[in-house]
Amino acid sequence: MALQSKKRAVTALLVNVSRLLLAAVLVVSGFVKAVDPVGLSYKLGEYAGAFGLLGIDEGWLLFGAAMLSAAEFLLGVFLLMGVYNRVVTSTVFLFFLFFTPFTLILALWNPVRDCGCFGDALVLSNWATFGKNVVLLICATLCCFKRRLFIRKMSLVNRWMVPAFALCYIALLEGASLTHLPVIDFRPFAVGSNLREAVEDVPAVQKTIYKFEKAGQVMEFDEFTYPDSTWNYLGSRSETIEFGRPARVLDFAFLDAEDEDYAPEILADTGYVCLLVLSRLEKADESRVDKINDLYDYCSERGVPFYAATSSDEEASELWRKRTGGEYPLLWADEIMLKTIVRSNPGLLLIKDGRVAGKWNVADLPSVERIERAPTKMPDSVRSVYTYIRGWRLWIMLFAVPLTAIMFIDMLTAAVRSLLVFLRLRKRRDKDKETETIDVNNNTNL
Repeated sequence: MALQSKKRAVTALLVNVSRLLLAAVLVVSGFVKAVDPVGLSYKLGEYAGAFGLLGIDEGWLLFGAAMLSAAEFLLGVFLLMGVYNRVVTSTVFLFFLFFTPFTLILALWNPVRDCGCFGDALVLSNWATFGKNVVLLICATLCCFKRRLFIRKMSLVNRWMVPAFALCYIALLEGASLTHLPVIDFRPFAVGSNLREAVEDVPAVQKTIYKFEKAGQVMEFDEFTYPDSTWNYLGSRSETIEFGRPARVLDFAFLDAEDEDYAPEILADTGYVCLLVLSRLEKADESRVDKINDLYDYCSERGVPFYAATSSDEEASELWRKRTGGEYPLLWADEIMLKTIVRSNPGLLLIKDGRVAGKWNVADLPSVERIERAPTKMPDSVRSVYTYIRGWRLWIMLFAVPLTAIMFIDMLTAAVRSLLVFLRLRKRRDKDKETETIDVNNNTNL
C-alpha cells in the first residue's frame, strides 16, 4: 500500500512538472510570436516557399501568424491555470504529435534555416528544435493521460475569467505590434543597439603552443624556439585566447546607381542620420508622404543626412518620386535586411553615432512640430531607450498581475464556499442536537 502511494506521488510530481514546463514553453513561444506577427508571417512564407506552396497572399500569412501565436499562448495559459483540462491536454498532445515528426523532416532536409519557434528571441537549430519537441511530446503525453493528477485546477465558477483575460491580452498585444511596432524588439536593430558592432565580423584570436621534450621532461613555449639543441620537438596545438563573434547583421549595404555603398558613411557619422525604409515601393503606404517630405526638408535645413532605402528597381523608384514628390536620395538594399530593420513599409530609423536612437512605424512618424518642441533637434536616444524598456516591463506586468488576481479570487471564492458549507453543516448539526434533546425530554415525560 505504501509502495503504491509513493508511486502515485512520484507520478503526480512528474505530471505537474510536465504541465508547468509545457505551459511555460507555450506561453513564451506564443508571446514572442505575438510580439512580432509580421516577422512570423515572413517565416511562414519561407516555409511555404520551401515546400512549394507559392503564391499565398501576405494577408493570409499574417492572419495565420496571428492565429498560431494566439493559439499557443492560450493553450499555455489554460494549462498554467488548470482550465478545460480535457480539451487542452488533448489538443496539446495532438499539437506536438504533429510537429515532432515535422521538425524531424526539417532537421533531416534543412529546407529552412531555423524553425522560428521563439521568433527572433531565441534561434534554435533544426536538430535542437526536434530534440525540444521530443521532450515536450513526452510531457504532453503524460499530461494527456494523467490529467486527473493535476494539483491546481480552477473552479467551474471562476474559470471563465481565464479565457476572457487571455483573449483580451493576446489581442491587445498583437494589435499594438501590428498598428505600431513590436513592443519588444529582439532584432539587432532594436533601439539602443550598436550597429557598428552588429555589422562587424570579429574573428577568434588564437595562439600556437609548441611542445618540447628532454629526458622525460616536457615543456611548452609560445614560440618555436629550442631551449637548446638537446630538446626534441613533439608537436604543437592551438589555443583560443578570445572567441570570435559573427556579424549579427548581414548584407548591410546601401547602394546608389553607381554601386557606391553609403553604409560606411552612415555608420561613421557621429551625428544624427535618418534612414527611411521602403522595403517594397509597390506596396508602400502613401498616406504619410507629406509628413515624410516635411521631415526630409527639416533635416536638409539642419544638415542632418536623410536617406531612403528600397529593394525595388529603378523604374519603381522613379514612379515613387513622381507620385510622392520625394526629393531624398533612394538607395538600393537587400529586402530581407530592410524588413528586419523595421516592420513597417515605410518606416523610419534614426541613427546617432552608430547607435539606433529611434524607430517609428509609418503611422507614428514624428512631425516637425514635435521635433522642434523637443529639447534637442532630434529625439534623444536615451529617451527612446527608456521608452523601449518601459514597454516590455509594462507587458510583463499586464500578464502577471491579472493572472495573480484571478488565482487569488479563485482561492478566496473557494475559501468562502468552504466556510459557508462548514457553517451550514454546523447549523444542521446544532439543529439535529436540539431535535434529539426535545425527543429525549418527551420520552422522559411519558
